Amino acid sequence: MGRAGSRGRRAAGSRDSDTLKAVNNLLLERDSPAALTQLRKIAAIRGLVNDGLRARVWPHLVGVGSVAQEDGAADYQRRHGSTHKDSNVLACWPEGEREAKRRALRRVLDGAVAGNEGGLYYYQGLHDVAAVLLFVCGEPAAYRLLRALAACHLRDCTRPDLAAATETLRLLYPILEQCDTELYRYLLGLQEPALEVPYFALRHGAACTARAARRQVAPCMAWHPAAWYMTWFAHDVPGLHQIARLFDLFLASHPLMPLYVAAGNRREILECGEDGLAVYGTLRRMRFLQPGQPDADELARQAAALYQAVPPVVLAKRRGIQLRHSAAIDAYLSEGRWKVPAEPRGARHPFGQQAVQQLQALFVPQGGAGQARGAAALAAVITSVTGLAAFGAILLAQMQAAQWGR
Repeated sequence: MGRAGSRGRRAAGSRDSDTLKAVNNLLLERDSPAALTQLRKIAAIRGLVNDGLRARVWPHLVGVGSVAQEDGAADYQRRHGSTHKDSNVLACWPEGEREAKRRALRRVLDGAVAGNEGGLYYYQGLHDVAAVLLFVCGEPAAYRLLRALAACHLRDCTRPDLAAATETLRLLYPILEQCDTELYRYLLGLQEPALEVPYFALRHGAACTARAARRQVAPCMAWHPAAWYMTWFAHDVPGLHQIARLFDLFLASHPLMPLYVAAGNRREILECGEDGLAVYGTLRRMRFLQPGQPDADELARQAAALYQAVPPVVLAKRRGIQLRHSAAIDAYLSEGRWKVPAEPRGARHPFGQQAVQQLQALFVPQGGAGQARGAAALAAVITSVTGLAAFGAILLAQMQAAQWGR
């Protein structure tokens, strides 16, 4: 037993050494799309070994690694100022440091969403993500990372309402069907309304949602897919290293990757038998990364493999799921980094219609049946072109998603 454990430690040490060497070499050409692709692949599949390496790599994965330190610090000083909720991650710091870290966390959060510039809003759970970034990277790097994530990976969560984040949960059961058919059929067979999306994602129902809408934050979150997705599993931290390992995956991957991780826990659910309410209660209380459960490395590898088999846009197309409020579903790779469209699908069609109307008014004189036919023809041509452009963007996203691991 001792010799086997020793061999395992030597193998892990050799693997970590290889990872360090490979990442350090890639960081020398970090702005190259090819190097970024390899950095993403290593971060997602192998992990980044330690927090020192993460502090160097994470900013490059989201495109803020080239910001001059003095420029970033000046921007950070300009933006921070008010307070937000603290995080359970703070318990990872020694008692004497916690108050200072709480103040730093407030500054990071306020800097990221100050004044709701760019339409970015704080939501309950953003502090959990911010705390991990702060713990690993310090200030003001955590601010730059959080600001970038709020506009990209977490964009659907930082909108003024929860429509996009709640809508996205419709993908969870189809993902579950792909990775665990038995559990999927079990949940579907319970006929419990509380398990249906989006009701499953809300803790206290419509009243809590209404209060949240008025305050422009997320509803009260227990442990359910909304919390997993919106906090990146950092709300109840069993060990920072395990959470940081999942952040390696999330920062390197499609913004909806947390849903693929969420589909990887089953034991407690099946033990509930035929009691749908008991299943619902279990899901609300469920924790990941606990003793006896898959560790972060295993969850990351399973989720990455499942994503490669069925990327979100492909899965939604197969199941006929229309996500009108979500921009993350159409995330795409650009020069080695993940990007999210500025607007969700539902906001793009009115813009196209408005553009057609404006072009009609500009180029087609008013009056006369012939002019009306000309206007209709012009509108048809423009609509066809814009429609093809939209189809092309979606097709490009699908192709890039399929090549994620290359």
